[in-house]
Amino acid sequence: MKRKHLLRNRSIVFRLYTQITVILVILFAALLLSNIYSLQVVQNHIVSNSEHTLAIYTESIHNNLDIYAKDLMEVFENQADFARDYGEQYIRSGHEGDYFKEVRLINALKSKMTNNYASDGMFVQITRDERLLTLFGNRINSSNKLALSDFLKHQNWRDIQVQDNKEGHWSIVQVNDMFYLFKCITYGEVTFGTFVQADNLLSRTSREADSASQFVLSGQDGRILTTVSGNVITITKDLATTEQELGSRYLFVSKSIAEFGQMTNIVTKQSVFSGLKLIQWLIIVLGVVSMVVVPLLMRFITKEMLRPILELVRAAKEVEKGQTFFPPPSREYSLEFMKLFHAFQSMVHEITHLKIQSYEEKIEKSRAELKVLQMQIRPHFYLNAISTISSLTYQNRNEEIRRMIQMLSQHLRYMFKAEQMLVSIDEEMGHVENYIRMQEIRYPDQIFYMTDLEPAAGDIRIPQLLIQTFVENCFKHALTYGEMLSIFIRVHMERTADDGAYVQIVIEDNGEGFPQAWLQQFQTAVRAGDEGEHVGIATMHKTLQLLYKQDNLLVLSSGVASSGAKIEIRIPVSNETIPVSISESSMGVGGA
Repeated sequence: MKRKHLLRNRSIVFRLYTQITVILVILFAALLLSNIYSLQVVQNHIVSNSEHTLAIYTESIHNNLDIYAKDLMEVFENQADFARDYGEQYIRSGHEGDYFKEVRLINALKSKMTNNYASDGMFVQITRDERLLTLFGNRINSSNKLALSDFLKHQNWRDIQVQDNKEGHWSIVQVNDMFYLFKCITYGEVTFGTFVQADNLLSRTSREADSASQFVLSGQDGRILTTVSGNVITITKDLATTEQELGSRYLFVSKSIAEFGQMTNIVTKQSVFSGLKLIQWLIIVLGVVSMVVVPLLMRFITKEMLRPILELVRAAKEVEKGQTFFPPPSREYSLEFMKLFHAFQSMVHEITHLKIQSYEEKIEKSRAELKVLQMQIRPHFYLNAISTISSLTYQNRNEEIRRMIQMLSQHLRYMFKAEQMLVSIDEEMGHVENYIRMQEIRYPDQIFYMTDLEPAAGDIRIPQLLIQTFVENCFKHALTYGEMLSIFIRVHMERTADDGAYVQIVIEDNGEGFPQAWLQQFQTAVRAGDEGEHVGIATMHKTLQLLYKQDNLLVLSSGVASSGAKIEIRIPVSNETIPVSISESSMGVGGA
């Protein structure tokens, strides 16, 4: 426990935090108290302004509704008896209307709808479901007019008047997702009424309100009738539920409207406090504090951090000169620097180990090169080539003798190249085709081969004799006297999911393929490091491992039915050598 306490006291982090914490606590305490007080003052100010604004808007709505109600009452007082008599006449006459009497009623409605303070519409329902006289204002569009006409014609206004018989009360009705306020008077079978769309009650609000607030009209039951300006939040529930859920992030200030419900102003708290100058003052204070604290911190950092860093630099230079042992620190530094010293010592040890491993890999590569040279010296192939040339001399086939000698010369020149580890795919494919043509002279009318080389892959470098080794294996195990040997070689570019690329090389023949037991035996021999009679393929497998540090670049398999052996080779391509565009594949076909 005591040792742990001492280690913590030596920690540079602990020492820094100890000296800075006292200053920060005092600073943040002052900032917090000032912030809380400022927020409360601003919030009270915003609530007061909202209440004043709501009082103006609600008074405007009240005055408009009062005007609409007075217009309705004047029409009713002047036309009630006339309309009732016309309604009785309409029923007695078998529902035959009187044009001139209806014109009189329409003109009475029109006299109230032509002024600047008219409602959105007035109507006279002569008989329910039968006769309706309606006059709409300019603020109602055509689609809403049709829906309202159908609603007004079939509505039983006597029931609504009984339900909302409170003096001055307006009924809330929803038609086609739009809310309307209705005021009606029923006299006998005739109903006089006026209505206004809830959106239009907030027309003045939409012109004057800013984008940081939102105004909502709601009924006495909390139903949202309309919203205007700001789009602060999208309300999908009743107002009471919305306020309960979002009250922590928004200010809700409401003002009742006696005729139908209330008007609410919703303000985002974040926008309320955005104008505060607290941040500016905070920067000034922090700047003054920094002028005092920073020099003290710099002195402390120089003593506790600069010295061990310089010692680390000196030790690193010694390692750079070739020293394999990292010297220990001259004295006890802070806990973090002591860990850094130990990490540096481990790193030097790891570097030494990696150097040894690198030398071992170079030795393995040299061994692989020696095995390649052993593969190049194949006496039986050259003896067979000489025997073929000798046989052609007896047949006086001079042109084929010349071609054979020329191709054998090219073959030997490629096999004994000085830079033998990596060659381009174009060079390797040229050597392979030269080898196949020599075999065509030896086995006339028995060889068919096809190559599909994508131009973009031609410059990619691969180990020398990589393709040649597997093509020679096809002749060794798949060629049967008297039967056609088919060889297909395909080279193309592929991209990986992480935007990398590789070259895919596929070699196939029509022989009997690799027996399953042979494949298992080969895999076991490769893992054990004992190539045995598979020295050619095993050497190429190990070469791919050493060059590309991957174990899955060579896949041997047998195709279905009579497809024969199939060799798949993947050559990773670095980003610097990935072609910008991949052209169409070119195809070369050779045959007997």
